[in-house]
Formats: sequence, C-alpha cells, structure tokens
Amino acid sequence: MKKILSLICLLLVSGCIRAGDYDLIPVRKKILNMINGYTINFADSEKMLLKSEDRREHNFVLNKALTVKKGETVLSDKFFVVDMYETIAYMPNKKGSLQTTTIPTKLSNRKEYKILGTVSVDGEKYNILPSDLEDYVFLFNDQGQFYDKAGWIDDGTLKLLDEQVFVYPSDLKMKKVIKTTTNTGKIYGGYEIKYAGVKLDRVWFDYLAFEDDEDVGEFEKISFPNKPGLIMINGNGFRILEASDDALTYMILTTDE
Repeated sequence: MKKILSLICLLLVSGCIRAGDYDLIPVRKKILNMINGYTINFADSEKMLLKSEDRREHNFVLNKALTVKKGETVLSDKFFVVDMYETIAYMPNKKGSLQTTTIPTKLSNRKEYKILGTVSVDGEKYNILPSDLEDYVFLFNDQGQFYDKAGWIDDGTLKLLDEQVFVYPSDLKMKKVIKTTTNTGKIYGGYEIKYAGVKLDRVWFDYLAFEDDEDVGEFEKISFPNKPGLIMINGNGFRILEASDDALTYMILTTDE
C-alpha cells in the first residue's frame, strides 16, 4: 500500500514540475519583469506623416521669348498632392564615449543614432540609446543629459544595472536631429503641352490632360501651319517666332488662369 501511495505522490510532483516548466515559470518571469523593470514605449522606426496638401505647379512666363527642344514642355499646369514626413534621430554634440565596467560604447558626432523608445524613471522621461552590446542600453533625457545608470532590456522591459555610467567628456550630450521629407503623389488635374516638331509643313504639339482618379489622362496631338503667328491651345495664346523639327522659339501672350 505504501508503495502505491509513493508512486501516486511521485506522479503528482512530476506533473507539477511539468506544469511549471511549460506554463507557470514563463508567467512568473513576466510578472517579475514588470515589477522589477520599467515599461518601454517602443519607437516607431518608420517616418511619421505630418500633413498632406494640394499643390499647383505651372511654368507661366508671359511676354518673354522662350526656346524648347523637341520633346520638351512648352506649357504645363498641374495639380497634385504632396505628403510631408518627419524623421527624428539624435547626434552627440561632440565625439565621446559612455562607459561602465562591462559596456564601453563610443559615440561619433558625425553619426546619427536612432532610439529604441522611451521609458519613465522616477517620473522623468528618458530616451533609450542602444549600446555596442545587444540588449544593453543607455538613457538620456530630453535635454540630452545621460542617466547615471545603464540598462538591460529583458522580455520587453527595462532593468537598471547597478554599474555607474561614466560620460566622457563630462559635457557630452545628445541633440535631436529632425528631418522633413516630401513625397509627391499622383497628378490629379491640369495639363501639359510638349513640342513635337515639324511635319508636313505644320507645327505639332502633344497635349496631355490629367484627370482626377485616373492613371492616364486624355492625350491629343495638335498641329498648326508652320508660320509666325498667334495660336491658341486650351485657352493659352502663343506666338510662334521660329519653328524647326528640332526646336521651337515662342512667346506666351495669355493663359487660361
């Protein structure tokens, strides 16, 4: 009977150990990390959209002799969307280093550094700067001053190390570098007129009208007698001064604005 009871107890203990290995220990570890560490707000590595705006671009130059080669634009008036993006990085104010007994890291004032995210320590926000060792980090505040303790990222949380951080030189700081970029989207309105040369004693133009929500606008070939004089295209008045198959000299007199 005692042997049977011993066998049952052994099986129960084995089951508890198995449950701990697969379920209880990871959960317990995560709870301990949350208690002993600091929650990280991880940074979005992608550029951030600031705004989108409609723009108009045209090349109207009135009462001035202009010359274009075959295939070049005579007149254009386009409407399109421009997206403006912002990216943020950090750069040291001078060359220096951050050192503990185990995590030496050199910083170059010619290099931009991306942060991993932010963390709140004792009510103050700090930016998380990767070190030369994986998962080990340094902290600096919004004024660029470094925290006197390094950190270790474990299971998505930050744990502060006991080692003191030595900053060299002592006035080494991080400064924010903000860059703005633009991305031009699809043209959704307007037109473009290009010179297409001379053929059969006529001056030819390629006319392209851009239409909203369409990848390709309306295309048309337009021609006029090859002689000096006033011509009209889409409400625009031109005076042809000289035309050959290679180039056109003209003057814009009126536009459809």
